[in-house]
Amino acid sequence: MRTPAKVALLSLCIANSTLASSFNEDERDDQSIPVGGMLLTPFLKLEQRYDSNVASSNLDDVNSWATIFQPNVKLTKEFGEFGKHNFEIDWVFTHGAYHAAQEDNYNDHNLSGKLNYEISQRHRLMFQGGYLDAHEERGSRFSIGTGDGLEEPDTYEQVFATVQYTFGALEADMRIELEAGYLDNDYRSVFVESVETGELYDNTAARDRATSEYGGKFYYRAGSATDITLEAWHTNYNYDFAPRPSEELSSEEQRIFIGAEWEATALTTGFAKVGYKEKDFDNAAYNNFYNLEWEAEVTWEPKTYSRFIFNTGRSIEETNGEGFFFENSVGSGYVINSTQQSIEWRHEWLERFSTKLLYADIKDIYNGEEGTIRTDDNTTANVTFYYDMNYWLSFSLEYIYTERDSSRDFLNYDRDLVTLGVRIALY
Repeated sequence: MRTPAKVALLSLCIANSTLASSFNEDERDDQSIPVGGMLLTPFLKLEQRYDSNVASSNLDDVNSWATIFQPNVKLTKEFGEFGKHNFEIDWVFTHGAYHAAQEDNYNDHNLSGKLNYEISQRHRLMFQGGYLDAHEERGSRFSIGTGDGLEEPDTYEQVFATVQYTFGALEADMRIELEAGYLDNDYRSVFVESVETGELYDNTAARDRATSEYGGKFYYRAGSATDITLEAWHTNYNYDFAPRPSEELSSEEQRIFIGAEWEATALTTGFAKVGYKEKDFDNAAYNNFYNLEWEAEVTWEPKTYSRFIFNTGRSIEETNGEGFFFENSVGSGYVINSTQQSIEWRHEWLERFSTKLLYADIKDIYNGEEGTIRTDDNTTANVTFYYDMNYWLSFSLEYIYTERDSSRDFLNYDRDLVTLGVRIALY
């Protein structure tokens, strides 16, 4: 039974759109180099990109060509009787060079590892962790609407770890997963001069936070290819610093979901769950927030060479730039009610040629002490062409259009990205 990607602690890691991501790594069949009983898989990605709005601004758009260089190294090993245990270590380095906006150049590092250990048929452990040294594009997250005023992108470090214990055989009628994780998010200090006092202060200190989460998921087999699921999670957000005691954003969340997962039923595979979340703030001045949440993904495969992926969800997110982090904001925002949906079509036209079409819409409602203080409609359209010349050389041509329509006019923007990508297996 396929376990879907759930909204757990690891999903809190920031997805960076500048990483070369045109190729689906799950479908690759790279050759590996035997090294000391392990397998080493090196490959390289190169991208040449045109960006029509580097800082996601609605004013003077800065457009630029960019060259992205991304070497990848994967180290894997299976051990134990019949390969019961396995581990994987991944290192990704990304260098981005903007030809007309050199202040946006960056170097990112991503190191992660995963160990699966099968104690017995009924008892399994999974350990996962990593370190991320990365950047945020100007005009994204904390610099939203103000990216053209930055001299360079904001940078941050993340350290994360999670452990999962599973009880019950995969074919058993019932099994349970218990999981605990930790994520530390630390922005590098950026000192600016206070307009009020003229003194320097750390403009990024209020962004730093530690997130811990624990919970579990129960599976009950309701059919040969269907599981009923019940899960519960507790998450703690602990911000390192608040500019004023009244601006403390630390909180605790409790979530419970009921759902189902299925595979190869009437040509579909997927999962769906619905639940309830309660968010309790440490700051007594904030009202606790309650919300109905859901998440669903359905893959429909009418032909072996063609499939559609439908996705929808609703969740509560951290403000990440609204409220106290955002100068001249109207009211104070302390939570985002986000609803998203997308549809994707992947089709293999020939053995070596395939395409992907994607449309996604996300609506973010910012809530605060005065109710709804801001609403954003974010739209993304994507079309990608893939050509596999042979097992070690692949090409992609991708176009992405993004648009934000906000209740605050100066946050509106649109952006075009055109990318030619090359993926080279080095063995």
